[in-house]
Amino acid sequence: MPEETLLKGDRSIDGCLHYFWKGRETVTDGQGTDTLRRNHLTTWDAIAQSFGFLGPVMVVSFLTSFAAMGAGAAVPLAALLGGIACLTIAYIVSQYATRTAAAGSLYNYITKSLGPSAGFIGGWIYFVAVLLLTVAIIAGVGGWAAMLVKDVTGAEIPWVVFSFLEIALLFMLTYFDVRMSTRTQLTLAFLSVLLVLGFTLSIVLRGGAEGVTLAPFSPDTAPGGWGGVAFGLIYGILFYTGFESAASLGEETANPRQSIPKAIMGCVIAGTIFYVIVTFGMATGFGASGAEKWAGDTTAMYTLAGQYGGPVVLFLITLAAIIDGFAVSVGCLNCSARIGFAMGRDGALPRFLGRSHSKYQTPYLANTFVLGLALAMAIIFTLAQGAEGWGAEFGYLSAVGALLVELIYGFIAIAALIYFPKLFKGEYNVFSHIIVPIIGLLAVLAAIYGSVQPNPDPFMATTPYVVLAFVVLGILLALYLRATQPGLVSRIGQRLAEDEASA
Repeated sequence: MPEETLLKGDRSIDGCLHYFWKGRETVTDGQGTDTLRRNHLTTWDAIAQSFGFLGPVMVVSFLTSFAAMGAGAAVPLAALLGGIACLTIAYIVSQYATRTAAAGSLYNYITKSLGPSAGFIGGWIYFVAVLLLTVAIIAGVGGWAAMLVKDVTGAEIPWVVFSFLEIALLFMLTYFDVRMSTRTQLTLAFLSVLLVLGFTLSIVLRGGAEGVTLAPFSPDTAPGGWGGVAFGLIYGILFYTGFESAASLGEETANPRQSIPKAIMGCVIAGTIFYVIVTFGMATGFGASGAEKWAGDTTAMYTLAGQYGGPVVLFLITLAAIIDGFAVSVGCLNCSARIGFAMGRDGALPRFLGRSHSKYQTPYLANTFVLGLALAMAIIFTLAQGAEGWGAEFGYLSAVGALLVELIYGFIAIAALIYFPKLFKGEYNVFSHIIVPIIGLLAVLAAIYGSVQPNPDPFMATTPYVVLAFVVLGILLALYLRATQPGLVSRIGQRLAEDEASA
């Protein structure tokens, strides 16, 4: 079957796959239904996307206990090292963003650096990672909302109901105008951060459980020393996941080559300061002898709020975490939909994902696909595990998504080492373009090493193997496309080149 021709009469398996994957080669309707609205967003919208995706309040409320499983009371050290690692990756992404504005962000950068096949594999890993994180956080918000309603009113409403309501609201916020979602994110995140920062500082000022010391910044505080810190680093890097997501708004942001780097670097710096202060406050609150309790408490911030703040503070912290979790779900959806849109537009994923709304120029079909998957997974986990299904879905999918994101961070560091000599030429220098990417790569390798350390939870121990399966599937898909549609593979990233030429 000729690659440029859609043979609707071909009923073979290859023909059906060809139709599903490629769709129609040309999509135009006056507005251009494979484009996003240009010069529509500001620097603040880009900042909102990165910081909203970060979800700092949600992170410290629900993820620090996972880091404490390995790092113990040295979670602040894992958070600091994670921030340094992500700062190096943020610098790399920012360097790309100063030259390229693209909805696919890291997918496009890898394609530009290493070629179409590597770009497809990198894009696949990144898309699956952010997709799983989106699905996970929607389940998490549903579960946390159900818990809050039960605590306040006594009513036991299934968590899937809240997830369904969240999905409906996310659809409304992203269908018409992306600014509705980014500005909602920024407002919610700012208010939540101020509340939690003030509370944890009050714990430090009161001396916590055993006084204030710098022991949380020593690897000796972690069970197993540096090995425990390496395990904690998996989540120490996950804390920052999404800082790069502002790059996915590159095609829609005015002056993206300045706005996007500012948003990305600023997000990591602000996030590092916040996480180090707050986790230090939490470590002080639990004390060195309470590290095991911290590791076993998936709602550690709530425990501290009840202990040091009372019922009113507990309610406010809980509400702030849920609100921030919703902001994260907005950021995850914006990012995953735009990666799917960019890859679908190139033909690297099914073509329908690469269609934008003819009037609003939003990636409405990619948004719908992501939200539809989130709803399906919520129903599956509810049927499988009932009222506790949200916890299993959130914990497992976020762990798999985190490892995949860490892989793609390593991928982009390798791409930088290879491509930066060509990109910068006369501006090339050893520290910025060799040492910084190597530091980022080594940090990612440390996190991957931590992921294969013995895990007391047999279910969570399977996450590295699931990650490996997704990577292998991406490689097989790339080989399949090269064998069956070589012309399509050669065009991956072509739209990027056209956009740069017209910029």
